[in-house]
Amino acid sequence: MPDAPEPQRGRGKGKGKGKGRGSEDSRMWRPCPLLPGVPTVPPPRVRQSWELQQQRPIDITAEQEGEDDDIESYFLPDITEDEEMRPPLLEDEEAVPSAGTPPQAKKRKIQFSPSMGIIQATALPQNIVPAEIELLGFTPSSTGTRTALDSGRSNYSMDIDINMERDFIEPGEGSEVDEGDSANMVGMIDISLKPRRIDDFPMDLDSIAEHEVVEVIQELDNAADEVLRNVVGPETDLLHFDWRGEPENFESVREAFTVPSTGPTFDNADLIPLDVFFKIWDADIIAYIVRETNRYGAELIRSTIPSKPNSRLSRWKDVTSDEILRFLAVLMLQSLVIDYVEREYWYAVIEELQIGNFKEIMTYNRFIVIKRCLHFIDNATLPVPPTKLDKIIPIIEHLNKKFKSLYVLEQNIAIDESLLLWKGRLSFAQKIATKRARVGIKSYELCESRTGYLWQMEVYTGKGHAHVVQDGEPEERGQESDEPESATAQIVLNLTRSLFDKGHTLIMDNFYNAPLLSRILKVQHKTDSMGTLRLNREFVPEALKKKTKKNMKEGEVAFSTTKDLSVVVWMDKNIVAMISSFHPIEVGGIEKYGYYRYKPQVVLDYNFSMGGIDHKDQMLSAYPIERSRNIIWYKKLFRRLLNVSMHNALVMFNHNRTHALRHREFRLQLAKQLLQSSRSAAPSRSLAPAARPEPAACIRDMHLPGKNTKKQRCKLCYSAKVQRSTVWRCTTCNVNLCIVGCYTVYHINLAQTPAV
Repeated sequence: MPDAPEPQRGRGKGKGKGKGRGSEDSRMWRPCPLLPGVPTVPPPRVRQSWELQQQRPIDITAEQEGEDDDIESYFLPDITEDEEMRPPLLEDEEAVPSAGTPPQAKKRKIQFSPSMGIIQATALPQNIVPAEIELLGFTPSSTGTRTALDSGRSNYSMDIDINMERDFIEPGEGSEVDEGDSANMVGMIDISLKPRRIDDFPMDLDSIAEHEVVEVIQELDNAADEVLRNVVGPETDLLHFDWRGEPENFESVREAFTVPSTGPTFDNADLIPLDVFFKIWDADIIAYIVRETNRYGAELIRSTIPSKPNSRLSRWKDVTSDEILRFLAVLMLQSLVIDYVEREYWYAVIEELQIGNFKEIMTYNRFIVIKRCLHFIDNATLPVPPTKLDKIIPIIEHLNKKFKSLYVLEQNIAIDESLLLWKGRLSFAQKIATKRARVGIKSYELCESRTGYLWQMEVYTGKGHAHVVQDGEPEERGQESDEPESATAQIVLNLTRSLFDKGHTLIMDNFYNAPLLSRILKVQHKTDSMGTLRLNREFVPEALKKKTKKNMKEGEVAFSTTKDLSVVVWMDKNIVAMISSFHPIEVGGIEKYGYYRYKPQVVLDYNFSMGGIDHKDQMLSAYPIERSRNIIWYKKLFRRLLNVSMHNALVMFNHNRTHALRHREFRLQLAKQLLQSSRSAAPSRSLAPAARPEPAACIRDMHLPGKNTKKQRCKLCYSAKVQRSTVWRCTTCNVNLCIVGCYTVYHINLAQTPAV
């Protein structure tokens, strides 16, 4: 493909985009192998619906007809195949001649836009740079002269450089496949960085201006490579990579998927949404939450009531399983109709803003008290020193166990990170510049590519992170890992251990991928892998690292292969580097916005399969249960886990159903059924008056207060080492107590003390 005319050099920092261009290309080329059915010549562009709508008549009066003789038609002219990529010319610009056609004379033209009416073509924001494009390796009919658009999408060259050095790749920035990956190099690092656009995080480390960032990235990758070397041992054939620039050198095929059936492990045909939800949040975990919430509520009363006798906690009573279910239902309803002031769900400022009738479900004070006392572990059993996730680890372990046991994953699975927004102070809060939350609690997640079903998660706790123990691991939970910090290879092996030897295909981005990791998964565990690649990783071909935007042309493909791995570098808008354990060097095609574009098959498969985790996060963001502000981080994480479990329940409920429920409809039905279940199970209030006890027994059990002749020390205040006296006492217990606060607390504790 001949070079385009050298564009004007950039003005910033003395660097021009056309640097190094303009010299004659002396490399030898050969056609790139195409997949069956892929045309050797790009088909004509398919006009889009919005373009067809532009063919509307323009109403021009007779007076206007004589004013301008340059108007050729009152209708938008049809765009021919040769002209569909040619933009309108400026007033002083010469037309670019096509092959064998003399230059056209200058001519003033107009441009018609339905939303703007008739405008002068001189209103275009910038000049159009003409360029010759030659499609090498195709039939002569595919060669021609076209005008390049500003997007740079008109260059097609799917040829391979024969004289290219072996082992060549460089990752890119801003391309279709790596928009979510570039941040992994900088955003995943625990250093302070100002917010930037994703294009500021290139995959090529040499182009990063901050040397400290480059050093940290290199340290992270070296740590991951060290873990991989420790896994395979020092003496093994796995460390030998015979890279060659020959497509025929690659012999690997995709592993056979041996799982007989995928989807829920139970029959979901006759189940309602509530039944599937109770498969995850069963009676045992609800009873556990009730027990720990009541325990923590009693602790708060003993520590809070003496200093704040009029607080809501003074009216605390133990919660039941039905109350916890109604509490969860209230959280679900709040995510369906968002009000940023939580109190207004119960007490609207004006009548027109009233949302439902939350008072019939639960009073506002009761909801706030349960929210305050919600707890998931006995503080007396915490280890010394405690680990960072002890407050929420029982819920994480329960959900991981349920998610894995209730669903069998399809062949394509993906590993990526998710971020829960948290703006408070937290020792293990992370910053990922390209995530919507930007800063918060990061978790590594293994999801199904198609549905986004969360199969297993691991919350990252920063330096000294302890991996969650999986089946087959001898370590005890909570032990500090001896592996280097942020060893991404260990995260991958840890999350996928239960899926080894089943023929799954693991899709990852360049934060995880490495040649040695792909070989370990393929050879030792019969698990394929593919995804983007960062070129500073160990065992990446040295020759491929020399490829840059300056020495590659748009559409060019470079590659290196071993017997079991293939590495492809494709020049799109930027350099894109891919690695795969089952993709041969082949090129496919896809139509987008009417244009037919050639892409390596590994890029097409990656774009189709990598979005499972992003799809899951997108669905959760529409119903943000965790939206409400919390001063305690693990309670917000609990809300996120509840939200994720609802998404997984939706995936299991809709599996193989003829009439699948939409996301919002499923959540509405689930909240309604949860309220009906908790209300029907709650004891009904009898309308008949209760039997009246005898007067003597009534007076004896009332614990009426009485006055002393002089002030004496309050029993509870004395226990709390508070200097306070009172004239009041309980006539039944004969105990001196402050009439406000202490009197109520003492008798509540007395009622909860078992009789001896």
